[in-house]
Amino acid sequence: MPDHKSVLVYHSEEIETYKQLLGLNLPEADFHFCRNVNEIKPLISTYEVAFVPYTFPQKLFMEMRSLKWVQVMAAGVEHFVHNAAQFNEIVVTRMVGADARYMAEYTLAYMLYFSQKMSKIIHAQHEKKWEYFLPEFIFNKTCGIMGIGAIGSVVAQKAKAAGLRVISWDLCQREVPFVDKQYLSDELHDFLKEADYVVVVLPVTEDTVNLINKDIFQHMKTNACLINICRGELVDEDALCDALKQEEIAGAVIDVVKDEPLPSNSKLWECPNLIITPHISGVGLPEDMARFFEKNFKRYIHKERLAGVVNFQTGF
Repeated sequence: MPDHKSVLVYHSEEIETYKQLLGLNLPEADFHFCRNVNEIKPLISTYEVAFVPYTFPQKLFMEMRSLKWVQVMAAGVEHFVHNAAQFNEIVVTRMVGADARYMAEYTLAYMLYFSQKMSKIIHAQHEKKWEYFLPEFIFNKTCGIMGIGAIGSVVAQKAKAAGLRVISWDLCQREVPFVDKQYLSDELHDFLKEADYVVVVLPVTEDTVNLINKDIFQHMKTNACLINICRGELVDEDALCDALKQEEIAGAVIDVVKDEPLPSNSKLWECPNLIITPHISGVGLPEDMARFFEKNFKRYIHKERLAGVVNFQTGF
């Protein structure tokens, strides 16, 4: 039988929920549920496994002398990549697809928002005007997904089921159902010429910071909309504001920004045809996180390959 593993579970707000979700399901784990650093400290040198949020203080890992595996409660792991040297002998895994269905639903909602011209309807209602118009329909549209990994694949599935044509752009070709056409890294402009909705689902790396810039907006269709559900670092926010003000694109939805929470003096608040949501597309529900961890923990104790292992060379 596998021996017991000392497992740190840390969350400042949801620790009681994680205690209920995990406490009885993994008999091989000696769980230590902590909500602050003071609770972590007494046993910090004994933890073999850590199940922690993206924002977990990186310096604490240096004190975990028995640590062998970190499961992050997020898909993005930039903080961990920036501190890669301290994980030379430690496996780090990220959530893969745990919140994909929520992000896909969010994406579909805003594609429908634009095609049905809901802002026009709401404005007319406020003005008490009954004005007939013909909405657009998404089954005549092309959804372009930048990044066709675990989340992008589910977005593709939902979009295809809703009747859209689906294309993708990524750094490498993948075997993905529901995608009608794939474009590779040197075909970005060709990809943009076809997409009515450009959905950004890429990780943050040196190559993707400010990837969505002036050049991208100039090659998008003038009636196209941008939807960013990954990280704010990917979008040049000044270029986005200019593109919206100059009507180079029809609209944008950003669930993430470079500086969160978005300051009240940010010019993004004043951009026309821009919808800003407070990082809610990937909700990260504890039950989904706990289920993913349970499956990975069982792999760990049976010495099987873990899901979501971070490649520190690629950054994800």
